[in-house]
Amino acid sequence: MIKNRKLYLAGTLAFCLFLTIITIGLGELVIRLDTEHDESIQHDILLNSGAMISQNILKEITHGIFVTETLEALLKSSNYKVNNFNDWGRQIVVNDSAANAVQLAPNGVVSYIYPLKGNEGAIGHNLLKDKRRDDGALKTVQSREVTFVGPIKLIQNGKYAVIARKPVFRVIDGEEKFWGFTIAIMLVDDILPPEIRNLEKQGYLMKLEGDDPDSTEKPLLYISDNWKNKDDVSMQVEVPNGKWTLTLEHTVIHNKYYDPFRQIVFFVAITISIYIFIQQFLLQKKQKEILLLNEKLTELSMKDELTGAGNRRAGMQILKYQIEQSKRYNQKLSIAMIDVDYFKLVNDEHGHAAGDSVLRHLSSCLKYSFRKNDSIFRLGGDEFLVIFPQTELKNCVKAINTMVQYIKEYPCKLDKTAHTISLSIGIAEFIKEESIELLVHRVDMKLYEAKEAGRNTVKY
Repeated sequence: MIKNRKLYLAGTLAFCLFLTIITIGLGELVIRLDTEHDESIQHDILLNSGAMISQNILKEITHGIFVTETLEALLKSSNYKVNNFNDWGRQIVVNDSAANAVQLAPNGVVSYIYPLKGNEGAIGHNLLKDKRRDDGALKTVQSREVTFVGPIKLIQNGKYAVIARKPVFRVIDGEEKFWGFTIAIMLVDDILPPEIRNLEKQGYLMKLEGDDPDSTEKPLLYISDNWKNKDDVSMQVEVPNGKWTLTLEHTVIHNKYYDPFRQIVFFVAITISIYIFIQQFLLQKKQKEILLLNEKLTELSMKDELTGAGNRRAGMQILKYQIEQSKRYNQKLSIAMIDVDYFKLVNDEHGHAAGDSVLRHLSSCLKYSFRKNDSIFRLGGDEFLVIFPQTELKNCVKAINTMVQYIKEYPCKLDKTAHTISLSIGIAEFIKEESIELLVHRVDMKLYEAKEAGRNTVKY
């Protein structure tokens, strides 16, 4: 019995030793797998963080593009008179925190700055002749697009900034001539998103390099302290006429529970992995929801809510694109401006709900009557714009007449009574090298002629 007992104890001890070895072995295997898993997660976090930072940087940069385009639009609307520049600059700087200052540089010479205080040193700076700046300025003129350069040490105050320049061309006697630059100055500290500091507190490091046409080396926009140059993740941030490089890395993570508590770490690692997985799953789900929401908002911003047709903003963008296509491929292009006759009487006699019904009915008739590649837009009120790509004037007139006949055959029902919609229509064909403003003005004048001729008329 004692012998059997010893054998039993020996067997139990062997089993315990075996179980201990297996447990330790499994624990070491789990630790190793968990370590590799952590590295994979860190890499994914770096990718997600880099994408988030890139998106926020592009968001700030978009402000610079918007500012330069706003200045250009104000110049055109004032016939290139700059008397109200300070008012423009004040509104832009106050309403757009990304832009620290705005400038106008007629013929490439910085002549107007808001705010002027603290920036006086830049007045008279010739961007096209300054050897330190002329490459970027000439690139901007040649490309005719907004160009970002930086970081640049500003002449006026010694601060580092990213500068957005947009070339402005003015049509004089039918010929485009270089007018100068609209400029937005954004301090580097204002462009960098706050997420960078938060990530650094969590042990992540990053480096952001710019793209300066005036320099052979990549300018350094930002670099974390204790940067190790491991380059765990590197990605391009596409900016107008250039590429910035965002590089991220993470410091080595030492888990204090691994050595003293191997078996406990096994359970903790599983919990952490599940937690991280859930967080990543929720993060991607949230990103998907945001993406869908952004797409929906973009669609709504280009669509007329009442009729389902495109709105004025969409119409002007599509018309500008079709004019460029017509110029590039020497194609015909026609447009029509449509206005409902006596629309106010419909609202007065039947109410605004009836007026809305008329507009929806008209929009539906227009969509049914025209080709799929013909675009329909509600410019506001009872006025519609129709764009006919690759269509000369006579074919456009035929399409309009067919549409008018269709509307007569299918009147709109108001209070259970058929109401035939009467339309005044102006038609114009695009003339080569004509500006969008002149084309819209011509078709608007044809619409006016149709109204003056007694309405229910097509003029072209």
